[in-house]
Amino acid sequence: MRLLIVDGYNVIHSWPELKSALDRGGLEESRRLLTAALAEYGAVRGVEVTVVFDGPRTSTASPAEVVDGVTVRFGGASGSADHVIERLAYQASQAGRASEVVVATSDRLQRDMVRAMGVATMDARSLEQEVKGALGELGRDAERMRDQARFARRLEDRLDPEVRARLEALRRGSAEVSRPPERMDE
Repeated sequence: MRLLIVDGYNVIHSWPELKSALDRGGLEESRRLLTAALAEYGAVRGVEVTVVFDGPRTSTASPAEVVDGVTVRFGGASGSADHVIERLAYQASQAGRASEVVVATSDRLQRDMVRAMGVATMDARSLEQEVKGALGELGRDAERMRDQARFARRLEDRLDPEVRARLEALRRGSAEVSRPPERMDE
């Protein structure tokens, strides 16, 4: 998969964490959390992510904007994210890229339409597990790197104390540096 297209509100209503954010903080907060999770997922997996929401953003906003690497689109005045998703899937199919695209939605009709174009689909809960798995890998990688850094030692820490003292004296230009005896060739 090179491109993931997400049915935004469908996913928000399917993920318990986002549904809770919707109830607490409204649409803007739930959209922000979804976009942030998808941005991290896209970065970890190396995929381009587009999330599509129903309805217009505002009367002055452009139809698409990039937020943290995620393309965020709104359905526009027609109010339908489904049409935007179908158009993106169709364009990928026409360009011979259908095998590189996955659409994430739990809307059965939407999934059937997109699959008919040769584009793969996944439901919202599967996407949630995929995102959590990717973010878990990211956390494990970060922890491993922290452990490696914690145990990594500098070269000077591994030197014999006498050698360290000589090198420090050399660095400071001190005359107290004792030189090892010169080798005599036979």
